[in-house]
Amino acid sequence: MGATLKDVAALANVHPSTVSRVLRNVENLKISEDTKERIFKAIKELNYQPDQTARSLRLKKSFTIGLIIPNVASPYFIGIARSLDAECTKEGYTLIISDTNENQEKEIKAVYDLYSRGVDGLVIAPVQDSDDHIKDLIDKKFPFVLIDRYFEKYETNAVICNDKESAYNAVKHLIELGHKRIGFISGRPNLYPVVERLEGYKNVLEENNLEFNQDLIFSSSPTLDDAYEASIKLMELPVPPTAILITGTIITFGVLKAIIEKKKTVPKDLSIIAFTDTILAAYFMSPVSTVSHKVGEIGVKAFEILFEHMKSNDLPYSKVVINTNFVDRNSTAKANI
Repeated sequence: MGATLKDVAALANVHPSTVSRVLRNVENLKISEDTKERIFKAIKELNYQPDQTARSLRLKKSFTIGLIIPNVASPYFIGIARSLDAECTKEGYTLIISDTNENQEKEIKAVYDLYSRGVDGLVIAPVQDSDDHIKDLIDKKFPFVLIDRYFEKYETNAVICNDKESAYNAVKHLIELGHKRIGFISGRPNLYPVVERLEGYKNVLEENNLEFNQDLIFSSSPTLDDAYEASIKLMELPVPPTAILITGTIITFGVLKAIIEKKKTVPKDLSIIAFTDTILAAYFMSPVSTVSHKVGEIGVKAFEILFEHMKSNDLPYSKVVINTNFVDRNSTAKANI
């Protein structure tokens, strides 16, 4: 049998509660550094491993948090995951990640699987083809935070970005360069960020007396192949766009593939701005100007909100909007009309 907490206390010549408080990293501990050193030395000498099951039963917590995201290969979502995991570690929690691959059934299963396994809270980037399971979590008063995507008909905890404003500013930049026909390529049209970005796109066109043209809008699955096909169709229009707003990392790769195949040059023949968080944006053959997200801040805020709601389910919901950054890498130029 392995060493117990009492064994550690005996070897360090302290009370077991002192060992427990040191291990839990209780703030404002009035325990000398010498005592802490003796405790950690005893832990190492005895190879003591805390009994997490017993601790969970005693405190009625699993010290686990579930993160449900649509694509673990996405630089955006994996950036949030890394930040969230770091915050979990600081507070003694383990993060469990589930990838839905933008599949609604997988998301619903992940929500209820993690709930039944006793996670203390959830962080979810929903697929948004259904919301009954979200309503169920609300009714259960189970602590969760939505990230990136939001259901406006529900009052929930959420950390989202200023997508409408970001798209508005990006298109305004293109209009100021003389572009009048601006393409818009995105992922699934029902997603909250896509809806918001398209709204920003439409608003700035209207303010500048430019006609909204549905032929310039392509929304489908966020895959490289679909983005490639959309880009080819845009560039083969009788009057093609002189600029494109791209709303996703994988989509950006598909657009660039099409541009290369069509032997176009960025920004001489076509100006582009992309919503993307890949570090590769600066290293493309034509570096891409981007609307980038503060993924670290999103993860931190999501954890802060969830942590407070795990301590009390009577708190009011929090909705935090985090501003994006525009990084100009000279992939835009005056319209070549």
